[in-house]
Amino acid sequence: MDRWKQLVIGLVVVLFLGVGYLFYKKEPEQRVVDDFVMETEEVGQSVTPERLELVVYVTGAVESPDVYTVPEGARVGDVLSLAVLTNEADPEQLNLAQLLVDGVKIIVPKKGDPPIAQATPSSEVESNGIHVNSATKEELMSVPGIGPAKAEAILNHLKEHGPFKTYEELGDVKGFGEKTLESMKPYLLVP
Repeated sequence: MDRWKQLVIGLVVVLFLGVGYLFYKKEPEQRVVDDFVMETEEVGQSVTPERLELVVYVTGAVESPDVYTVPEGARVGDVLSLAVLTNEADPEQLNLAQLLVDGVKIIVPKKGDPPIAQATPSSEVESNGIHVNSATKEELMSVPGIGPAKAEAILNHLKEHGPFKTYEELGDVKGFGEKTLESMKPYLLVP
């Protein structure tokens, strides 16, 4: 029986050593997912359209007459702070709070000069028409042939694609065919 006990104990020891060896030599498990990394996305950037920029020319009684690029919504006073008024300048002849429109020329008069007729950076109906790139929905709807839906389509196109560079680009707006464009040409201004 002693022999039998020794054999059983030897077998158990060999079994433990064998199982231990298997665990020791076992290849490490391969990860299915290496690392779980959460990346944050800036939701605001993808939803918000790029901000438009306006290009205006400032001349007259300024230290740096030049072409300036300003953000949409800038006013005459904002661009004059970039051009720096001279001591001879008469800013009282200008409406410093007026919104700028792309492509406008601002002439800063000198003190004592007669009033200068400025190119009005306005989107109101003029003898020429409405500036499409800066018009409000109500102003667009004042044009014959533009109702609320077409005015909204123009504004959405401006938000998504930026300002119109040519009148023909209005054809890219949903609901604007050749006949519609032709009938509205006298009322709409595109730089």
